[in-house]
Amino acid sequence: MTMKTVPFSARISVEDAEFISTLAYDGAHTPSDKLRALLAETRRRHACFDDFSENLVQMNDWCKQISQPLLVRQQQLQIRTEASNRLLERLPELLASLQTLGARCPGLNVRELQLAEQQLTQQVLNMVSLLLPLAVTQPQMTAEQDGIFKLAELITQHRLAVQGAE
Repeated sequence: MTMKTVPFSARISVEDAEFISTLAYDGAHTPSDKLRALLAETRRRHACFDDFSENLVQMNDWCKQISQPLLVRQQQLQIRTEASNRLLERLPELLASLQTLGARCPGLNVRELQLAEQQLTQQVLNMVSLLLPLAVTQPQMTAEQDGIFKLAELITQHRLAVQGAE
């Protein structure tokens, strides 16, 4: 399916022209192709999708732009930044869920909104469970990380006390 196109003329800075020339999109070779692809990408990014799968694709693409250079640099330096890597693995799902919730929220009732919050909280807790073991395995704990570890201990003590009271 071909779209009807209209001629469009604009003056742009040399820096913007150089930027457009460096963009890489599948099938986009000319400046016109790249500009159309850039507009399509921007339109998708600004759309408020109520479809989780669309949002997940968008967030995966966005996080890939962050993770690829990070992984390349880690390889160059022969190190692993586990906290960043773990967050970037789970962040797309969380962001897609938030984006979907934002698009759907006008039609949600109280119960549905509370359920969505519980699901988001579970996703955050899953992310925290990926990070907490790093507090044990990585010796360079900061005061903030130590505080989180103490909070985890308090939660455990509270749960044990509640179970003991039952």
